[in-house]
Amino acid sequence: MLQEIEKLLVLQDRDQQLKKLHHEQTALPTEKKKLADKLAAARATADAARQRLRDNEVERRKLELEVEAKQGAIARFRQQQQGTRKNEEYQALSHEITHAESQIRALEDRELELMEAAEQLQAPLQSAEAEAKRVESVTREQTAKLEAGATGLSDRIATLEADRAAQAAALPEEVHDLYQRLFKQKGDAAVVPLEAEICGGCHMRTPAQTVILLRAERQLVQCPNCARILYRAL
Repeated sequence: MLQEIEKLLVLQDRDQQLKKLHHEQTALPTEKKKLADKLAAARATADAARQRLRDNEVERRKLELEVEAKQGAIARFRQQQQGTRKNEEYQALSHEITHAESQIRALEDRELELMEAAEQLQAPLQSAEAEAKRVESVTREQTAKLEAGATGLSDRIATLEADRAAQAAALPEEVHDLYQRLFKQKGDAAVVPLEAEICGGCHMRTPAQTVILLRAERQLVQCPNCARILYRAL
């Protein structure tokens, strides 16, 4: 095997590792965002449960104030009854009192409904809060792992890039330029094996002349179909 091929295979291995590591590095912000979104959703669920309970409390307080207002009105109507001598006015005040008492009963019935609803809202709230705490703990742990992984990735990338630079420097400039161009174009491999006259890159059969040149091992041979650099599979 040509020395250039051996060096190119080592260089290609470094490039493929770097490509994989860069992909993992690029994916880290997305993974962190997924964790943050999941936590935000859990917190929003808990907030919504708390808000439903607060709304219930606000409505009950409003009803209590309305009951107090009606009771105050009844007290005034009774006081006015004591001071009137007109039967019609007395009867009208009695009607107002009866109507206010009816409204109070309706308000108190609604208060009871809200109290029962408040009890039913407690369990979902506690469940949502517990889930939010669980997700927060998991998110904190997984985010720490991602950040530690990001540091590790950066270190591995730096080491590989230094090694890659050394490997590239050992190649003739024109060979490195050809490889670089092919690796960028193909996106997976610039140097591939030839097995049974089949290119390992495009999987097309190559002419006999290509096989002869490859066996001679005197120069770099490219696939006539995809232009990848070929080497004989062992």
